[in-house]
Amino acid sequence: MKKHKYEIAIFIIEALCMTLELVASRILSPYFGNTNIVWTSVIGIILLSSSLGNYIGGRIADKNNCEKKLKINLMLSAVFILIIPIIQKYFLDFISNLINNVKIGAIISTVILFFVPSTLLGTVIPIILKLKLNTLEEAGKTTGRIYAISTLGGLFGTFLSGFVLIPNLGCVEILFIISILLTLISLFIYIKLDKIIICFTILLILLNTVLFVFYFNKNNSFGDEILNGQKDATISIDTQYGRALIYNTSFNNKNTRFLKMDNGYESATYTDKGLEYELVAKYTKDYDLMFKSANEINNVLMIGGAGYSYPKYYISHYKDKKMDVVEIDSKITEIAKKYFYLDKLIEEYDINNNHRLNLIHEDGRTYLNNNNIKYDAILNDAFSGEKPAQTLTTIENIRNIKNSLNDNGLYLTNILSSLEGEKALFLKEEVNTLKQVFKNVYVIPCNKYYNKKEIQNVIVISTDQSIKFENTYNLSIDKDELILTDNYCPIDNLV
Repeated sequence: MKKHKYEIAIFIIEALCMTLELVASRILSPYFGNTNIVWTSVIGIILLSSSLGNYIGGRIADKNNCEKKLKINLMLSAVFILIIPIIQKYFLDFISNLINNVKIGAIISTVILFFVPSTLLGTVIPIILKLKLNTLEEAGKTTGRIYAISTLGGLFGTFLSGFVLIPNLGCVEILFIISILLTLISLFIYIKLDKIIICFTILLILLNTVLFVFYFNKNNSFGDEILNGQKDATISIDTQYGRALIYNTSFNNKNTRFLKMDNGYESATYTDKGLEYELVAKYTKDYDLMFKSANEINNVLMIGGAGYSYPKYYISHYKDKKMDVVEIDSKITEIAKKYFYLDKLIEEYDINNNHRLNLIHEDGRTYLNNNNIKYDAILNDAFSGEKPAQTLTTIENIRNIKNSLNDNGLYLTNILSSLEGEKALFLKEEVNTLKQVFKNVYVIPCNKYYNKKEIQNVIVISTDQSIKFENTYNLSIDKDELILTDNYCPIDNLV
C-alpha cells in the first residue's frame, strides 16, 4: 500500500473534488435555482480555481520538500471546506437579498465559498506527478497513469455522491465527511509528524466529527418541530433531484406548511385540523376548470406531485373519481406522506384498496412516451424551481399528451408568466406550440387584476373541444414565434 499511496490518494481526492462540485450546486440551488446559470457558475469557477491550483502546484513541485507542502495544502483545504457549512446559510441569505441578478449572485457565492478549497485541491496532481516521476523515460507512462486514476476517482465520486450520498445525507454532513477524509489523507501521504501537526490533525478530525453529529441531530430535531407545528421551524432534505426546504408559517391567517425546492415554491398545505386537504395556492383551484368540459371527467393524470396538494383536494372532494400522479422524485413523495398529510389521505380514503390515487415514480416525459392509458384530462404542474420541466414543453411531448387523452380530452398546464412584455416570451412560444397540436388553446390568468407585464400563474387549457371559459385572455401570437422542439427549446432564455 505504501508503494501506491499516491495513486490511492489521488483517486480519493478526485472523488472528493467531484463530490464537492455536486454539493456546491445543491447548496446554491435554494437561493439561485437549479438552472444552467447555477451549473455554469459552479463548473466555471471550479475549473478556474483548479487551473490556478494546477499552476501553483507546478511551482510548488519544483521546490524542495513538496510532499510536506502537499500535506499542508490538503489540511488547509479541509479547514476551508469545514468553514462552508458553518457560514453558508447566513452568507447566501445575505448575498441573495443583496444581489437581484441571479448570474452575479451565483458567481460571487461560488467564488467566496468554493474558490479557495478548489484551488488548494488543484495543486495535488502536479505535486504527485513530480513525486512519482523517477526518470524522464517513464514520464509519459507515469503521467498517463496518474491522470487515468484521477479520472476514475472523479467518475467514482460522481456516481457515489449523485446516487448514494446526496439522496441519503444532507449537503452539510457531506462537507464534514469531505473535510475529515482530506485530513486523514494528509496523514496517509506524509507520515513524518511533529507534535504541532499531530495536535492540529486530531483537533481538526474531532471538530469535524462533533459538528457532523451536531448538524445531523439538529436537522432531525427540526423535523420534529415541523411535525409539531412550531412556527418558523425549517428543515432541509436533499433528494436525488434537488434540495427541499420545508417550513411552517402563517398564510391567509391560517397555520401553513410550505415546500420550497430550488428557489421555487412547490406546494403548501394548511396544518389546522380539518383543513389539511384544502387548497392554499389560488392557481390550483383553477384546475377545476376542467369540469367545464362537455365530457365527463373521471380519470385524470397529473404530472408533478410535490406536496400532492391538488391530488389530496381532488380525491377528498370528488369521491367517485380517480387520479394517477407521476412524480419523478420518490423522496418527495416520502416528504409529502410525512409532512403534507398524504399518508393521512391514503389511510382515510382507503386508497390501498380502492386505488383511486395511483402514485407513479417516473419522469413525466418517459411515462408519456410509453403510456397506453387514455385520460379525460391531463394536468401538468412539473417545475424545477420556477422553471417548467423542459422536456414536457416541446411539440414532441405535446403530441404524446394528445395521444394519452380521450377524444376531446383536456390538457391543463400551469405557467408562471406575464401576459405581455419580455416576461411573456415563454408563454407565447408554448401557446404557439400547443396550437400546432390542439384545435383550441385557452389562456386564463389566475388573477385578472394583475398588471399584464407582471408575472403570475396562468392556466393554459388545450383541447379539440370548444368551451366557454370566463376571463380568457386573447394572447397575441406573432407569425415568427418559435415552435418548441426537443432539438431547440431555450427555456433559460425564455423564462
